Amino acid sequence: MVTEIELKYSLLDSNEQTKPEKIKTTISQLLSEHDVTFVHQEKQLSNHYFDTADLTLRKNRIALRTRGTKCIDETKRFEQTIKTSGTIIAGLHQRPEYNVDIGDAKPIVSLFPDIIFQPNIDISLLQQQIVELFSTHFTRHIWLVSSAGAQIEIAFDCGEVACQNYVKRPRIYEIELELVSGDSRALLGLTKLLFSQLALRPGQLTKAARGYALYHESLTLASHVENKSPNNSAIVEQIELSMINLPKTIPLHNALTHGIEFSLNQLQLCVDSYVEVPSFNMLSKVSEQLILLRQGFWLFDELLSPDEKALRTELSYFIRTIHWVENARYIQLLINKQSSYQKENLINQELITKLQLRQSRYPRELQVLELLHSERFNNLQVDLLSLLLKRNSDETLKIDNSSSLAEFAAKHLTNNTKALSDELVKLQKPQDSTSIGLYLTAHSLLIRALLTTSWFSCLFAEPESDIVKRFNMPLLDIKQGIIELQSLSLLLQQLEHLPKKENKLTQWLTNKSENLITALDQSRAKALTMKPYWP
Repeated sequence: MVTEIELKYSLLDSNEQTKPEKIKTTISQLLSEHDVTFVHQEKQLSNHYFDTADLTLRKNRIALRTRGTKCIDETKRFEQTIKTSGTIIAGLHQRPEYNVDIGDAKPIVSLFPDIIFQPNIDISLLQQQIVELFSTHFTRHIWLVSSAGAQIEIAFDCGEVACQNYVKRPRIYEIELELVSGDSRALLGLTKLLFSQLALRPGQLTKAARGYALYHESLTLASHVENKSPNNSAIVEQIELSMINLPKTIPLHNALTHGIEFSLNQLQLCVDSYVEVPSFNMLSKVSEQLILLRQGFWLFDELLSPDEKALRTELSYFIRTIHWVENARYIQLLINKQSSYQKENLINQELITKLQLRQSRYPRELQVLELLHSERFNNLQVDLLSLLLKRNSDETLKIDNSSSLAEFAAKHLTNNTKALSDELVKLQKPQDSTSIGLYLTAHSLLIRALLTTSWFSCLFAEPESDIVKRFNMPLLDIKQGIIELQSLSLLLQQLEHLPKKENKLTQWLTNKSENLITALDQSRAKALTMKPYWP
């Protein structure tokens, strides 16, 4: 058995610079320009994945694969592999792996060590029951690299995933860097070199995971159902919090890394979802995960080194870079033909044209994709990964544990909630024209309080606990109301620039704002009565 340590990245396939031959040439030139010693090889690979009809192996977190490898002027070789469960952190995959040479593409399960399988699994019966679920076929370009005292394999794979008799065949277009021997820091350093020339994003899903997803899709005949893009007009959707499940017994100095790992994985899943089906809603979720990550760096500020604090600045840069998405969502709502504004004939064509002009000034889909595959964004994620690896392995990082994690968390929950409550109390005076402004001012404190809840609530109650939901409900209602206020405010701003006054729409928006303020006041009053669920 070996433990496979590798980084997986998906390539952006958008123009001539991302075509296979160009990718191959770029990698070779990049290594040569930096005097990195390497040997290049090209292979044709056919992988076949097996399990029983009821997915016995999958349920035991085992992946069984046979691989046929054909090099130029060589006979095709076959190998069977079992990969068991491991860890995935920000695209870094670590999994136990068992390999056995075989004569053809049919697996022989009995050749693997018995220790892999649960005692209740009958190996002979398993051999009879296994069937092929899906396969992957791709060309692999390999660069075996010597760098900083380490041996690293760079693999560029271009091909497809397939299920028998199923028309859909997702493309494989990715790069893997595997640490053959040496220090993982060399692996990260070489990865950063690739970022300088290639448009990449961390891969959360292995080829096997994508194959299983395709297999399940084929069983439900999903190819006959048109995939519809998310409805960007549903701007004010149900707001939920991402809860970081910190173990109650975890030491204070490990809580930060646990939260960063969770948030970073969620960020990369959101990026994958945006790449698959771009939408303002999903890009907004990318922004939310970046903000959740940054909140951890604020909460644990006293435990961070200067270099680690610099990551907070980088997170802020990307939060600012895509902050425009909220306004874009509001405009999408306003100009959507199904919106209440248009159904009631409140918006004329001149106003729609102005809104569309403003919308056109925001970054295009391709520009967003390029940002999410950019060198700077990838370096940020690798630096976060480096922080995790360093803090998880460095025994010298001993932090003063004079206060427990629970005490630390309770202090932050109390401070952030009090700051918000003090701001909300200011709104108890008789309402006037400044009410909207006061609510918008409270927005940043509200977000900070909710993010602190995301980090620490599970230390005092179960993630789905009613006590946490009841406490958060009026705060989430206020957040949702503020989003609607921002949408109304944006529309009122545009009305001011029209040559002809839109009295009907202005009155309608004024009434709607007043009703919204009334609802916000009710949520605010409720929030001020909520008792903390933490000590």
